[in-house]
Amino acid sequence: MRYFKRNDFWKPNGPVILFISGESEASPGFLYGGMAYELAKETNGVLFASEHRYYGKSVPLKFTSVDYFKYLSAKQALADNAHLIRTIKSNPLFSKAKVVVVGGSYAGNLAAWMRLLYPELVDAAVASSAPVLAKKDFYEYLEKVNDVYEQYGTNNCLSRIEDNFKRYENLLETQDGIEKLKKEENICPESDMSIPENKQLFFLYKASDFMQNVQYGRTIDVKKDCETMNETKQKSQNNDEPNFWRTENQCNDYDFDRMIDIYYKNKTNGIACWTYQTCTEFGYFQSSSSSKQPFTNNIPVDLYVKICMKSFGIDFNDVRVDNGIEKVNNMYKGLHPNVTKVVFVNGDMDPWSRLGILEDLSYDAPAVIIPRASHCRDLVANYKNSEEELKEAIKQIKYLIKKWIGVGEFI
Repeated sequence: MRYFKRNDFWKPNGPVILFISGESEASPGFLYGGMAYELAKETNGVLFASEHRYYGKSVPLKFTSVDYFKYLSAKQALADNAHLIRTIKSNPLFSKAKVVVVGGSYAGNLAAWMRLLYPELVDAAVASSAPVLAKKDFYEYLEKVNDVYEQYGTNNCLSRIEDNFKRYENLLETQDGIEKLKKEENICPESDMSIPENKQLFFLYKASDFMQNVQYGRTIDVKKDCETMNETKQKSQNNDEPNFWRTENQCNDYDFDRMIDIYYKNKTNGIACWTYQTCTEFGYFQSSSSSKQPFTNNIPVDLYVKICMKSFGIDFNDVRVDNGIEKVNNMYKGLHPNVTKVVFVNGDMDPWSRLGILEDLSYDAPAVIIPRASHCRDLVANYKNSEEELKEAIKQIKYLIKKWIGVGEFI
């Protein structure tokens, strides 16, 4: 595995702070800002950032296409980080150092699970926005998107979104409607929008704009999104085309088979790697099966299972997905892991919080909920212009970690 190191803050008896990367390439930038950086700086610690196997440069070299993903799993990634910690502590300078792991999103799972599986190596953990419960039909994701737009959007924003998605649905029912939609949405001529999977992809990509805005945005971004829809509607009130989503340049291809070939057949692609993990361990399939969302019911769980089967083989079916999820929840105990000295942090805007720990497990495994905060907001580099609730939460997180490892006022 690849890792990065920064030791200019370190002083004797300082801790080891390990930032665990998740489903993307690691970067030396992880050492120059954010929660892990600040913990290292404030505790005179040595800072490391690890890269997850199969992502970035940490890729296998000697496997055929058939068994390429054989050793890609959370369990293997946890073992990699355990090996790294043992290697770090083999250095006499760090042999007695306390170890803190920090991770966000899937890597937040890994941070918590390091305390579960390797408590002798890890003394404390920050698990930010960690969806520790594996779940196949993650319909709650779009429910949360709905709730955020309802709470922070403008009047009638949700109903406008719903009206436009119903309009898409109606247009896709007839050939004339399909031709009209193709023109409006700049859909590539070769995309056959009568095919169910292609229609479902269209709805998924359309919904993803709102999903990303909630997952990574702020309350003001949600409001601005609604205001933009208002302005555009006023400008085109004599035209029934909802042109605020139009793409002016390259056409939009919603062909299911071509998408598989481009994104999933290339096994070194991070998208393919993460999709494999969702198919074999986590599910996390963001469906529209709930009626409490405005995007119609055109994003079924079955679409994601078809992606699994098309990408990795016909045996990656519902049964395999279900078995993988059951195995993960049995191994790591879902929402009830038997851990201490782990702080579980979630933003109350974050859709992923629906699979996270939102109540204290114990005195030494507390949950911190940050009002008006999105996904992994507590881990990012710039806090200066943040809301007071976020600043207070960060103070609380640092306080807990310092207390658990006995530094500063807790020596």
